[in-house]
Amino acid sequence: MAKHPEDYTSRTFLFAMATLVVLMAISIIPPIEAGGVSLRRANILSDLIRFDSDDARDEEPLQPEIDVEEFHVDLEEVERQVAAAAREASPTGDATSASWQGIFDQQPMPADSIHDMGSAAADSLAAHRQAVAAADFSALLPADSLITPVEEFHQGDGMSPLQRLYDKLLDGTQPVRVAFMGDSFVEGDILTADLRELLQETFGGGGVGFAPAASPFTGFRQTVKTTSKGWTPYNIMQSKSVPEPYAGDFFVSGWVAAAAPGASTRWDMTSRRRHLDECRRARLLFISRDPSQVSVTLNDGEVRTFGFEGDDVVRQIVVEEPEIRSLEMKIEKGAEGFTAYGADFDDLSGVSVDNLSIRSNNGQAMFRTSPTVNAQINSMRPYDLVILQYGLNIMQADRHDYSLYAEQVEKMIRFVRSCFPQAAVMVMGVSDRSQRGEDGIVPMESARDLSRWQRTAAENTGAAFWNTYDAMQRLGGMTRFVADGWAGKDYTHINYAGGAQVARALYHGLLQGVQQYVAYLNKVIERQQPVLAEPLHDIAPAAADTAAGSLELPPLPTNDDLRPDPEPLPLPQPLPQPLP
Repeated sequence: MAKHPEDYTSRTFLFAMATLVVLMAISIIPPIEAGGVSLRRANILSDLIRFDSDDARDEEPLQPEIDVEEFHVDLEEVERQVAAAAREASPTGDATSASWQGIFDQQPMPADSIHDMGSAAADSLAAHRQAVAAADFSALLPADSLITPVEEFHQGDGMSPLQRLYDKLLDGTQPVRVAFMGDSFVEGDILTADLRELLQETFGGGGVGFAPAASPFTGFRQTVKTTSKGWTPYNIMQSKSVPEPYAGDFFVSGWVAAAAPGASTRWDMTSRRRHLDECRRARLLFISRDPSQVSVTLNDGEVRTFGFEGDDVVRQIVVEEPEIRSLEMKIEKGAEGFTAYGADFDDLSGVSVDNLSIRSNNGQAMFRTSPTVNAQINSMRPYDLVILQYGLNIMQADRHDYSLYAEQVEKMIRFVRSCFPQAAVMVMGVSDRSQRGEDGIVPMESARDLSRWQRTAAENTGAAFWNTYDAMQRLGGMTRFVADGWAGKDYTHINYAGGAQVARALYHGLLQGVQQYVAYLNKVIERQQPVLAEPLHDIAPAAADTAAGSLELPPLPTNDDLRPDPEPLPLPQPLPQPLP
């Protein structure tokens, strides 16, 4: 008789029940540490059971948010090196510079040429008396309640650094240079491309700003096409493994390139944003420790060769032409010991914005740069505003105290002020960020906490601050950014579409500051007008002389004075619709 097949249904059921019991048992095991990593509780019934009362992780102190040693810098030594470099700098001397035209028509402004309070106020009134009265940017601005303002915590008397920046923007006859120092959040000219375009559209200027001579990431950048051959690029984040002398050559751009014989780089202007092809000046920046010859080709046409004696100083070749469409640099002789930084493309006046992004950088990389190199390049092309966009890489979901990092931000501000003394410094708060939790994608509240600590650092040092987190929240937050295709699925990095949104918000904050400065200057001008149309003839001569000579400029404004009216800015309204 045939044997019936055995029924395993009951065994399968018992096995499944046993597995369920084991998993439920695992679910009640508290979180543990393994290899210094905190392991989250395994909970297969997370939709039914929560362990909010379990504060085992809260009992364990968090590790410091940063390694302070990475941020070590001797600020007194930095000041000494910068002062020595400033004394010896000769930005237009034969030993350091050459130009396409053979001579310089205009001397660059010395790095320590900062107007004092009285002359700045007087010059401002004289230069802008008519232009300021006509300046009106209100049509370009949304309602104040929709703007994330730029806060300035100016310490001391006189014109603040941001007021000097606004004054120069309104003047319109000089170049205004912005250094945007950040991390992967703005890599590839994300955000800065749109900020550059908006500022150039409003205040004039052209060109893409600084572009490295060689980097593995140049292909990601849409705003300039870079083709390099024969270079060995070095990144400042790996500075400990960079050979001499290049390890000591870093500029705040974060990249240097060592030349092989015949090394070359070509930059082609693009039309990916407006005004990029309106470049009339290019500046090549490098060090030539051995005697060298460098050939430069302009617009695939004329070629000129420049010779340099060997020296450790930063050199420049400046090209000024009505139109610069492409530029190529080739090392004909003296490649050994040749350090290339890159090229700077701008106009003779108006705004230029340098994207100086360094991946995985929280700001510590600037302390590995050479203060001497920074000061020498600043003497050739001084910055008027330095924006510090850092902190994205140190956020932790359970951390709320970032005081240790705030101390390093204060050091960054002092370092920047030493190397670029003319520049206003603005701390850009960390961006919004979300993470995947047991309840799905949730906001990372520590972004708000870190932003507050960054604001404290700006306040303690008298710098400016712009709240990126708040600006993104007004646009719906990172979850909305991802849903609208403005950010990646990592809920951390914005893309070009998201960069355009954040750039416009930052532009509105800066433009609001300019508009408020215009309002202040108009009030000052109004106070300078005579009260009486006809002079009085029946007062004593001495009194008349006193009245005529006692007119003084009113005090320069505080943050409250810059507001168009004494009322505080309105509280934020409900989130606006996304910008078109």
